[in-house]
Amino acid sequence: MRRVVRAAAAAIALALAGCAGTPEITATTGDVVIASPFADCTGLTSPITGAPEPAGDVLLERLPELELSCLNGGDIVELSALRGPAVINLWGSWCGPCRAELPVVQAYADRAGDRLRVLGVDTGDRQSTAEDLGRELGFRFPSLFDPNKELLTALSVAELGAPGLPTTVLIDADGRVRGVHQTTALDEAGLDRFVRDHLGVTVS
Repeated sequence: MRRVVRAAAAAIALALAGCAGTPEITATTGDVVIASPFADCTGLTSPITGAPEPAGDVLLERLPELELSCLNGGDIVELSALRGPAVINLWGSWCGPCRAELPVVQAYADRAGDRLRVLGVDTGDRQSTAEDLGRELGFRFPSLFDPNKELLTALSVAELGAPGLPTTVLIDADGRVRGVHQTTALDEAGLDRFVRDHLGVTVS
């Protein structure tokens, strides 16, 4: 009887999951596990070859030496080892402007292809809430988990902005910070212009 009930519960969970991630049923228990909506974080420390050399100023030689876990699970990423060109979007499920900006960032990631990478940093949040928002809004670019707002605080200490969200940071192929945009949500044209002006990358 227990096996029948468990199978029925699994079927209901699968139906409810719908498009909210990829359901998996474990072989040993029959429990349903909803996979993370976010991509994994492999390759983030490798520079993208053939990237243009930005003409703008270097604001910071390296990101802070912080280690953050990947929301997808498993990987620990050293921020100072990140290489681009890359758009790093700091967001939180509790942040209204972030909710408006995240679909724009995902659309940009889709258009960018392999010309630059897009990475998120979930900030001051709970992992389960972040995953729920990813499924709700349909964004899936890789994101790191920063529950204590360490990166946001470090950027403020380095006088690169106030400790507020949303914040978008641009790094070049060598990991140098080339641009910081804060507190207002970027629209599609604004994000295009921001990246083009500071990284020299044009995404059509």
